[in-house]
Amino acid sequence: MLLAGIAALALGAGVAPAATAADDPGALIVGGHDATEQYDWMASLQRGGKHSCGASLIDEQWVVTAAHCVQDVTPADLGLRIGSPNQTTGGTEVGVSEIVVHPDYATKNPNGDIALLKLDQAVPEKPIQIADSSGDAGTPSRIIGWGVTCPVRGCGQPPEQLQELDTQVVPDAQCSLSGVDADTEICTGSSELLANACFGDSGGPQLEGQPGDWKLTGVTSRLGSLVPVCGTAPSIYTDATAYKSWISDTIG
Repeated sequence: MLLAGIAALALGAGVAPAATAADDPGALIVGGHDATEQYDWMASLQRGGKHSCGASLIDEQWVVTAAHCVQDVTPADLGLRIGSPNQTTGGTEVGVSEIVVHPDYATKNPNGDIALLKLDQAVPEKPIQIADSSGDAGTPSRIIGWGVTCPVRGCGQPPEQLQELDTQVVPDAQCSLSGVDADTEICTGSSELLANACFGDSGGPQLEGQPGDWKLTGVTSRLGSLVPVCGTAPSIYTDATAYKSWISDTIG
């Protein structure tokens, strides 16, 4: 398909602080398929007009993404396409006026991997609500995103169409080698072989609910495997529900 050492491998354009979109063209969910419904709040975060990470519209003028997706960039470097299943056309195109990275990311990296981007104008698409909790192990979820559907960095170009994969919350022990934080992160697995988030899915959402009534629970952060091959283990998502107070305080 929609991750700071091999044990905590970033899934977006910013694998290390100095990386750029040219270094990593981005990727999609491995083992997923074309999106089966419209996700009006889904956004492609772009650099130089090319997809680099995912993001989710949570207010008419704010999106949430991964902190590692916006390292060493200025607002002027970024743009978003919101509300289109095609990351190259349609939807609403906007710029970014402000980047707010959670303060924990500076000291707890890769934990605290969440950031808010203020858009340079309000958009008409309907935002997604953040859930009250991410649920216990076994809770069904869905991940969506754009990028290569092959499992290793640099193995291909991102497809145009948004991809999705049904997943579930799995026990934190399955992500323990990557140092998952049980209080602020979600270990996310798939029942499909070699299927999960991959490079370029960073910043995109983990969802819980049902078609037409999804709520945001997670933000794609990194691989949960010692092996830098997508789908060989669960992926780690920043738990957006654990940051609801910070998000509310930031966006007002």
